[in-house]
Amino acid sequence: MQRHKVLFLTTVFVLLISQGARARSRYEYPFSQNLKIEPQTKVIIENVTGDIRVSQGLPGELIIEGRKVIKAPSERSAEKEAERIKIEVNREQEKIRIWVNDRGRGDEVTFGIGRRVSSRVDFDLRISPGSDLEVSSTSGDITARDIKGGTTVKTTSGDIYLEGSVGPTVLHTTSGDVSLKGIVGQVNIEGTSSDLDLTGIKGNVEISVTSGDIDGRGIEGNLTVEGTSGDAQIIRLKGDLQIFLHSGEVKADITQGGARVKTTSGDVYIKTTLQENKDYQVDTSSGDVNFKMKGNTPFNLVIDTGSGEITAKVPLIISSISRNHLEGRVGKGGPMVRITASSGDIELFQ
Repeated sequence: MQRHKVLFLTTVFVLLISQGARARSRYEYPFSQNLKIEPQTKVIIENVTGDIRVSQGLPGELIIEGRKVIKAPSERSAEKEAERIKIEVNREQEKIRIWVNDRGRGDEVTFGIGRRVSSRVDFDLRISPGSDLEVSSTSGDITARDIKGGTTVKTTSGDIYLEGSVGPTVLHTTSGDVSLKGIVGQVNIEGTSSDLDLTGIKGNVEISVTSGDIDGRGIEGNLTVEGTSGDAQIIRLKGDLQIFLHSGEVKADITQGGARVKTTSGDVYIKTTLQENKDYQVDTSSGDVNFKMKGNTPFNLVIDTGSGEITAKVPLIISSISRNHLEGRVGKGGPMVRITASSGDIELFQ
């Protein structure tokens, strides 16, 4: 009998919660402001929860469009929440700061365990060419297109998408994917748990990630990657490659530039055109190495493996050879190719 009472109370409790959740409706409250700004004015936007979209507008003009999105059981509750949330726009010397004042959150709860009123603020900005952009958000996606100035983005939870920007780009993300397309300028990315997709970047790229895969295509500039866990695939790189991964597979196709790849655990596949003034080094503790050279450039070679087979399908003039070591040159020699694997097979092709 006691068990039946508990089941009955639990059922009623769940039904009450679900009914409260279903009763919520969506309400929107728009915000709009147009400002005349001086050239080179920096635009700073700080949001708590909500998406942010930024695009290029007219010179000397900043257009701010916001929308408070409230989910509440009644219009009165939604209006109360909308009044509480303030969108502030302040001029600070050569800066415009847009931020959401979300203090004093008065959540309505059902039996103390769930919010009946939830809110977010979405933004759509058009900024003047030449203005630097700085965006920070706790939760929400960030999109920016055709920004002609420096771009800095910081987000805790949300995806980042940038396209067509010209200027230095700095990104910090704790949890969320990053997509960059057609960016011109230096790129710096720090991510904790993020997959990165980079296409058509003209500029040096520096990446530091704790966990996440990297996919780069058509990068014209030096690429440096430091990561703890995740695979890296780089296609059509015109620049020097430096990759340091604790755990992950590396695939790289280098059309112009040197290479230095070091992994603790993971296979490495390198396809490259050797250049006389560049060096090529691969070092892996546990993983196979496949190194293929395009063209017939002469080079020097040193291969070492602790436990694994060595296959070198090149016209090599051998100067030193053993079960775990191979050294020599092709032709008159040239750029150095050095491959080391503590545990793994090494294959070299030309």
